[in-house]
Amino acid sequence: MKNKIFEMVMFATFASIILLMALVPNLGYLTFIPGISITIIHIPVLIGIMLLSFWYALGLGLVFGLSSLIASYMYASSPGDIAFQNPLVSVIPRILFAVVAFGIIIALKKIQTKEKGTIINFIIVSLITVGFIVAGAISLNASTNWPLYLIVILAVLSTATLIVGYAFFLFKSKHKHLAYVPSSMILSTLVHSFLVLSMIAVVRPDAFGDGNIFYTILTIIAFNSVIEALTAVVIGSPIVFALNNLRGYEYVTV
Repeated sequence: MKNKIFEMVMFATFASIILLMALVPNLGYLTFIPGISITIIHIPVLIGIMLLSFWYALGLGLVFGLSSLIASYMYASSPGDIAFQNPLVSVIPRILFAVVAFGIIIALKKIQTKEKGTIINFIIVSLITVGFIVAGAISLNASTNWPLYLIVILAVLSTATLIVGYAFFLFKSKHKHLAYVPSSMILSTLVHSFLVLSMIAVVRPDAFGDGNIFYTILTIIAFNSVIEALTAVVIGSPIVFALNNLRGYEYVTV
């Protein structure tokens, strides 16, 4: 009974946070450079998924999608923003995101319990993320006039930041037994970006301009989405760790 009450309260809390971040301008989407924005609304969704059972996690994905749909009618200006007025872009990918993220968390948590699970998680996440970065660099070179040396520098810096920062956390942190938490946030964020961008490409391809859509999607995932993933790790992981210490047990109930 206490666990059900806890889940209801936590669901209401995270749903409120998601709505607030989505509907208040410049709160859930941070713009550092004109034309380049970083989404952080997925962070409370991921934290909630790690705390709650499947159906509540699915509910957070639905709230995420509906809030995005509402926000698109309130603030949409560019073709990319207007694309979210279609539920196929704003709602469906967010529901799928919640389902896939829940599965990723369960899978990586099980891996973590095995011998050398931390190393296995590190290898899985690093290979997938570095693969996205390399693909993005190739796409960026093919679809822009940027100098090759600049693209190589960006790719190397992104890779180095990921590997060094992630390795430091996994092998030096006192919370390394919870290595599946940042691992799940990285992979789930990349999945979220892929789902949303793929649906935009289907519903509103003009949102990507005149360039090659495939290359553009890979470039966005490789750079913007990697930054979003690392942001989720930096912001979301400590919150999950604190709640884990507070409650005295690890999360993700089935």
